[in-house]
Amino acid sequence: MPLRIQAFKVVENGFLAVAVGLVLWVAWLALTAVWTVGGVLLAVFQDDYGVPCKDAFAYLPAPVPDGATNLRCRSRGFRDETYQVTFRMPQADLDTWVAASFPDRKPPDENPFLLGPCKNDLCVAVTRDRMDRSHTDATDIALTARHADDGTTLVYFDAG
Repeated sequence: MPLRIQAFKVVENGFLAVAVGLVLWVAWLALTAVWTVGGVLLAVFQDDYGVPCKDAFAYLPAPVPDGATNLRCRSRGFRDETYQVTFRMPQADLDTWVAASFPDRKPPDENPFLLGPCKNDLCVAVTRDRMDRSHTDATDIALTARHADDGTTLVYFDAG
């Protein structure tokens, strides 16, 4: 007895396969949209939260400068961790600390974070290869310093 294919069943199964594929595709698009919008909203509306400064300096990696005061360390991150740190340190120790902590810093004219000339007393940029898996510390560091009349320097850095 020869095998007979019923045309109606083939068409019915074809429509069913297309409908299931379309439903799965729409579900995938919806989940992708929820994940993306949720991540953006979380990153935009997430509050900064204080973290131990030893964690922020370990992420650089750099030592906490001798004589540093008024340390304020925050972290923000959804997919990538970033740290923002503000502190005061003796002005006389700034150049030594920067040279020891960031030997791979860029010259001021190659600073990718500056849009125009440095408006502070010191602007430092460090960019490290993101694809280099040998380090797990910060790949982008922007540091600015502004000298005060009392012999101290207000230092701010953003590391991500």
